[in-house]
Amino acid sequence: EYLGVQTFTLKMKNTIMDAHDSILAHQVKETRSANHKRIASPFQVGDLVYILTRNMIFPKGLARKLVPKFVGPYRILKKYNESLYKIEI
Repeated sequence: EYLGVQTFTLKMKNTIMDAHDSILAHQVKETRSANHKRIASPFQVGDLVYILTRNMIFPKGLARKLVPKFVGPYRILKKYNESLYKIEI
């Protein structure tokens, strides 16, 4: 009935679909880029590993700069996926 309104809604629909397609294309590109740089984990069950202490909580009064950067070695007990392991502490 109203030609101007129909034209406007059609243009908006096309614009939204174009934006959606661009977002999906960018996500695919970023995923490829991230996976291209990824390397397989060299660790196996039974290996000894050191753990980074950056995200660990230590007792109050212990200065962060005096804490060692790594602790261990700990034995790997189970491998859940390429980046998640259960270790023996």
